[in-house]
Amino acid sequence: MIGLYIHIPFCRHKCRYCDFPSYGGVESYIPAYTEALCREISTSPREGLAVDTIYFGGGTPSLLKIPQIASILQAVTQHFAVDSHAEITLEGNPDSLGREYLKSLHELGINRLSIGVQSFQPQLLRSLGRIHSSRQAVEAVENAAWAGFDNLSADLMYGLPGQTVQMAADDLSQLLRLPLCHASVYSLILEPGTCLYHDVTTGMVSLPPDDQVEKMASVVHQVFKRYGFDHYEISSYARPGRRSRHNVKYWTYVPYLGFGVSAHSFDGHVRSAHISNIPQYIRYAGRQSVLAESVVIDVNRAQEDYCFLALRMRDGIAYDDFARRFGVPMESVFGKVVDKLVKQGLLERKEGGCRLTSLGLAYGNYVFSQFIR
Repeated sequence: MIGLYIHIPFCRHKCRYCDFPSYGGVESYIPAYTEALCREISTSPREGLAVDTIYFGGGTPSLLKIPQIASILQAVTQHFAVDSHAEITLEGNPDSLGREYLKSLHELGINRLSIGVQSFQPQLLRSLGRIHSSRQAVEAVENAAWAGFDNLSADLMYGLPGQTVQMAADDLSQLLRLPLCHASVYSLILEPGTCLYHDVTTGMVSLPPDDQVEKMASVVHQVFKRYGFDHYEISSYARPGRRSRHNVKYWTYVPYLGFGVSAHSFDGHVRSAHISNIPQYIRYAGRQSVLAESVVIDVNRAQEDYCFLALRMRDGIAYDDFARRFGVPMESVFGKVVDKLVKQGLLERKEGGCRLTSLGLAYGNYVFSQFIR
């Protein structure tokens, strides 16, 4: 079965670190954009495909009104064969997740929420350009549980301007007092073109030194392990049975289909992306192509992609799965690379494959780069 990704590009305010395809202050486009999404979904040539995950990402999908989300879901269920036990996730920011809204989402069939907390420290939220408060973050998670959600995830960040190791530990402590079964915890990455990138590169703002960020990462791993969470992907932690089924598709080389502005798709052989202009998308969706680019993945590229995506998962690379997909043994293609990384202490062998070590987790990008020929 495939996963569907539905991109909602609207935000009340663009965060200072964010380079995702999202836009603040253009909510007036939401009604027309919703109609365009429904047209695109309803005219998709992939009609009838079996679907077991649906993910509303953004942006801030929780800016949509309940009838708008309902119309999108109706288009999906009418055009695709949605499994009765499908995981249906919606991302939301704490300031837009009131009790009645959450209750209506749950009644609509949304069964998983991903809430953008990022930090509980007021000064850190301000430095990131977040517009919610610590109290709103707590209330959003508690209200979601009250509304009937039992599959709740939250995002948290570390390595932030002015953040100390103790502040990162305090954020974790606050997060793990909430009724969550999943968390995505990221180290801040400075993206060119963002406000925060400008401030850091011009010396207006400073980030914690690398050794402090590494200590924060170590605290994150230790605390989640102590609380019984499975560290199943570089930045993802879940209680048993609560992995993000949709995100796992990305890392295990499973096809997925994207709808909306800047949405990406992968059919197993071709990666494609939509146009990023909202007015153009509204005008063309469901009427003519909204494709911006399409890349055929040759065998060499596919093998490389498969390896570094699989290594994001703590399960790592399964050699028999590689051989089944590509018709050649993993060792004959990347054996020397694996040997080198094992000697460096960045990979470890496991039964039938290999995976990142604890050290490798800290140097994931370097490990991944070794599989690019």
